[in-house]
Amino acid sequence: MHIHNAIYNTIHEDGFSTSRASGIADYLLLYIKTPALLQVRENTYTITDPSVVVISGYTPYKYISVTAPYCDDYIHFLPRDTNDFLKKLYFPLNKPVKINNHDLIDPIIHAICREYYESTEYVLDIQYYQMMLLMARVGESWSAEHYQNSQVPYFENLLVIRKKVLADPAKNWKIKDLAKEITLSPAYFQVLYKKAFGTTCLSDIIENKITAAKEYLLSTDMSVADIASELGYSQVYHFIRQFKKSTGVTPGAFRKSMR
Repeated sequence: MHIHNAIYNTIHEDGFSTSRASGIADYLLLYIKTPALLQVRENTYTITDPSVVVISGYTPYKYISVTAPYCDDYIHFLPRDTNDFLKKLYFPLNKPVKINNHDLIDPIIHAICREYYESTEYVLDIQYYQMMLLMARVGESWSAEHYQNSQVPYFENLLVIRKKVLADPAKNWKIKDLAKEITLSPAYFQVLYKKAFGTTCLSDIIENKITAAKEYLLSTDMSVADIASELGYSQVYHFIRQFKKSTGVTPGAFRKSMR
């Protein structure tokens, strides 16, 4: 885990706003502690409770305070191994998670920021384990928030499936196979999934692949065809079409614009 910047408890007395139309090269972990409006890609979220969002590299975002003073923590980082990181992530990227365990999360972020300024022989290992502990704690809040929808039939089974899907963007997931795991028809499975998580299973699958594709495009010299194959696409044109629909540009254009 390579941390490139880490700031704890930043306070802006007169309010605050920032916008990154093309995102940034790093992942951004943002802990918004006061009311704000957050926009990630085309999605806008009203933050009323302390919330954490992890924004993937080169993803457009904007946030603005609603009240003053405004307070947040932020960490810019790059995983050593993106695939390993995504498999161990306990919540979706690019969506805010309402935090219900601030007393556990706050000291971890404080320790990460302190460690960032204290270069030691073991700093990379320490940062890795601190960051993974932080991700696990945020995942606890995410699970607790989504258990509010536990009245949805088969909710616990759906939650297991969603975590499995988000942990493996390279797998060629099929709705009918996922539905079969919990003995549901594909149509009913999709209805329940949308009720439970506010998005479709297919959207989760596609956006997870697009996020992984961005990492390959920016961190490797793999061809577009090889990336498509790595992410489970049998036809490269299908991958290119989905990538452009999600980002507005083709994979090749995305890579060229970011280098």
